[in-house]
Amino acid sequence: MSSISLTARQERLLRIIETSIDKKGYVPTLQEMAQAMSISSLQGVKDHLAALERKGYIRRSPGRRRAIEILQRVAQPEGNVPIIGRVAAGRPLLAIENQQGSLNLSSEFLGTGTHFALRVQGDSMIEAGIQEGDYVIVRQKEAADPGMIVVVRLGEEVTVKRLKKKGTVLFLEAANPAYDPIPLTQPAQSASSPRIVGIVIGLYRDFEKKR
Repeated sequence: MSSISLTARQERLLRIIETSIDKKGYVPTLQEMAQAMSISSLQGVKDHLAALERKGYIRRSPGRRRAIEILQRVAQPEGNVPIIGRVAAGRPLLAIENQQGSLNLSSEFLGTGTHFALRVQGDSMIEAGIQEGDYVIVRQKEAADPGMIVVVRLGEEVTVKRLKKKGTVLFLEAANPAYDPIPLTQPAQSASSPRIVGIVIGLYRDFEKKR
């Protein structure tokens, strides 16, 4: 899967295609794409499609105008929340290779934004009611207010902690006194530096599996 970033217009076009496929079951026409993007040039749409294909986000079938296969999404189907496992180095958080299944949740519960789920390992958040084996439901964001429970990327791993602030220093605090706080440096100085990737909005617990 591609890890190449998209321009704002390329991402917008990919979202338009994804939304049409999810809601209608087919790819919009070039005219519909141009109208949705508020541009008058069909050639401009064609150029953006070529860029999306070159960057590995879509595949087009020669000779078939509306035959577009999405190889990597930027928007998730409504109510479908991917479960994220180990985060491959250099890959976007929601890249296919990072995903370990999905949860089907109510769109009313999720609200707006992009979401993912993370299966909790260990007991570092036990005093916040988050147990090993639970799934935390996360809204993807790169910033949060102190006091919020956040998901943070640490190199190739993602972890759940509470964001705290002392003076001007931000740090991550476990809900278990057995674990030491983790300093949060922003902006990240290296690929392994802690980086907020989302805020926890809910919890999913499978009681059948906990018996």
